[in-house]
Amino acid sequence: MTLFGRERRAKERYRPLATVVFTVRSGKDPGRVSSPVTGEGQDVSSMGMSVVTPRLAPDGIHIMYDTLMTYRNRIDATIFPEGKPPVRVQGTVIWFRAAEALAGFYIFGMRFDQETPALEELRLSSRKDPGEGA
Repeated sequence: MTLFGRERRAKERYRPLATVVFTVRSGKDPGRVSSPVTGEGQDVSSMGMSVVTPRLAPDGIHIMYDTLMTYRNRIDATIFPEGKPPVRVQGTVIWFRAAEALAGFYIFGMRFDQETPALEELRLSSRKDPGEGA
């Protein structure tokens, strides 16, 4: 439950940040792909994540939509969690806004095309007490 109503997420999220490198693929013209952008992933679950990024329209391809919101663009991303192997994900952006903490940055929420069990494993391992033995 949240302060303003019921929690809508189906899966629990975790807070540790990870570097995310992503490209935006045009929904109208899938051959049109942006150059890679580096951001910070947060609130990662096996179903999705949010990403803080310095650019909303890399190479002129808007992060969420193409041609007046008619076509949803796609995100291809690689998550680099500290001390773990990289995880590749694909999906669509379901929301975006200006990042409150960083002027000139944006944050977007991404829903993965497929559940990503490797991220669930990371969530579980991130909840261990640092004093626990390996």
